[in-house]
Amino acid sequence: MAREPQALRRPARSARQQAALITGVGVISALGEGRAAFAAGLEQGRSGIRPLSLFTLPGARSLHAGEAPEPTLPEGIGPRSLFSRADRLALFAAHEALSDAGLGPEERAGCAVVVGTGTGGIAVTERYLERRALRGERRTPARWLLSHQPANAADLIAGRLGARGVRLSLMTACSSSATALGVGLDLIRRGRAGLVLAGGTESLCRLTVGGFSALRALDEEPCRPFHAERRGLTLGDGAALLVLEAADSARARGAHVYAELAGYGVSSDAHHLTAPAPDGRGAAEAMRAALADAAVAPSEVEYVNAHGTGTPHNDPAEIAALRSVFGERPELAISSTKAMTGHTLGAAGAIEAAACVLAIQRGFLPPTLRLDRIDPACAGFDLIAHSSRRASPALVLSSSFAFGGNNTVLVLRRAS
Repeated sequence: MAREPQALRRPARSARQQAALITGVGVISALGEGRAAFAAGLEQGRSGIRPLSLFTLPGARSLHAGEAPEPTLPEGIGPRSLFSRADRLALFAAHEALSDAGLGPEERAGCAVVVGTGTGGIAVTERYLERRALRGERRTPARWLLSHQPANAADLIAGRLGARGVRLSLMTACSSSATALGVGLDLIRRGRAGLVLAGGTESLCRLTVGGFSALRALDEEPCRPFHAERRGLTLGDGAALLVLEAADSARARGAHVYAELAGYGVSSDAHHLTAPAPDGRGAAEAMRAALADAAVAPSEVEYVNAHGTGTPHNDPAEIAALRSVFGERPELAISSTKAMTGHTLGAAGAIEAAACVLAIQRGFLPPTLRLDRIDPACAGFDLIAHSSRRASPALVLSSSFAFGGNNTVLVLRRAS
């Protein structure tokens, strides 16, 4: 077994000192608007994947998608025409999370905002170019381009919802929002913020559908992670934001605590632009770093929300990483919720972290849909197929592995 690189190790500290408390959850995905619909969809094992309705793209390999509903924005936040779809999704999730945490205007004022995304407002830019360049509509408003910037979601959350602390926007491809949560944890630990709103947002757009189609990475049918005949991923969109809070702050105001973000780890495969290292070494390094950061042993982990994209190369590489870290543990429960939501790219890490938080709080493990024949290369663990399972997981991992080998793994724990 390869030794963990020195750069990935963190000094041992007590797990209680390391954790940030999660006191608010906001999410919108293909399973519906809001955390209640999301949790119910996960528990029911319901798929949100359906034919794409946002746009058409003739010649695409697949037009199935985990398309989120158009979000209901809070009153007074401004006209929707000013915001891209990614912005609207983020504003909905941010407002739900802050409201769920019971944070009023005064408490929000010092809240930091850390948002990860993959393409930002590119869908609006595509619409602008289609109308102006292809159709010659000279009256197409140039202000549409204002929401092109990936930082726009964080800026809007801060400005419209009154969170005026540290503000950061991150892009590490499909691990962006998981990385945002890790950075939020660091801000709490280092005393840079008592409250952090962290997560991510992503909108379906022609760029990603066309790009993944050109890579032949899309399955013509809804994705089947870990299946013997899987052919690729299914794209999706949505947003999830979590309120992270220092323990003394949460206790002082009597906040409801969903779970603890106990640690995180990052690594780079340094292998290939799009393909993971076949032996899963980079993913394994991120898992070990996350466990070390949370000061927990692999044997304590009860459930892993896998990256589980359903591509021929990703799934066996991830299972190889899990074998490297956990050894022979056929009882370790693993599932991929992407079979329900689609792969939401920059928002995936936060959406899946929200899934873990709600699973811990509600006492269940979400399933992997359409898994009626497991690839032998992905066997050896308890892959939860078809339907959810009642359970009381105390410690879970949520893994996000991105293009370029950008890996981020989160450790989430039941609140003590």
